[in-house]
Amino acid sequence: MFEADGIDWTQPIALFPLGTVSLLPHALQALHVFEPRYRQMTEDAIGDGDVVDLAEAAPIAMAVLADHGSLLDYAGTPRLRDMVCVGRIVRHGRRTDGRHDIVLHGIARARILAMHEPEGTRLYRMAELVPLERPGAPRPPLVQVRGAIESVLARPRLARVEGVRELRELFGRRELPTHAAVEVASHVLVRDAEARYRVLSEPDPVRRAAILRDSLLDLERTAALAERQGSADWPRGESWN
Repeated sequence: MFEADGIDWTQPIALFPLGTVSLLPHALQALHVFEPRYRQMTEDAIGDGDVVDLAEAAPIAMAVLADHGSLLDYAGTPRLRDMVCVGRIVRHGRRTDGRHDIVLHGIARARILAMHEPEGTRLYRMAELVPLERPGAPRPPLVQVRGAIESVLARPRLARVEGVRELRELFGRRELPTHAAVEVASHVLVRDAEARYRVLSEPDPVRRAAILRDSLLDLERTAALAERQGSADWPRGESWN
């Protein structure tokens, strides 16, 4: 897969902002691209020829809108939060009406240094970015971190939760580095918007793992509450679902 040191950080990178964190490093995110500016962005990234070499595709940074007010200005140039996840297109389908279906693979977290607003014929925004983690830097093995998360995943109540089995299998793949397993699991499990942004903006892999562990414990507490709410407690005979 792509590596962060394969990105030319001296060049501005296209921005695709959404309301919450939609991509983390090592994770995959499917996107349906229909707005003219992001259709142009996709075509600029992959080229507009009939034969597309995705290995040569330009990176795209998934950004995050700053607040609800920014969402109201989505069609314009809304304010963005500082941190982004840079990814590359690994799957692409072009529809006959000009829309695109793409899958982005997350590569690196980065911080926005300077914005390049739409200019000339370019409809989308770009930004100068700096990687949050030094490309090529050695990573700690995180053996204790992996063991702590596996211990939580093995708890009987969580084992009955849909999707947790897949996460247990993910951490069971010893060839997958712990930092990558944490990123993928966080992409799937951490749904709270602010917690997801903390994962994106946190440079320390141990602290990122702690956010994931807290989300697992919250899920376990929710499952425990659901178990205690028997049918006798349902309002008017209806389930809490």
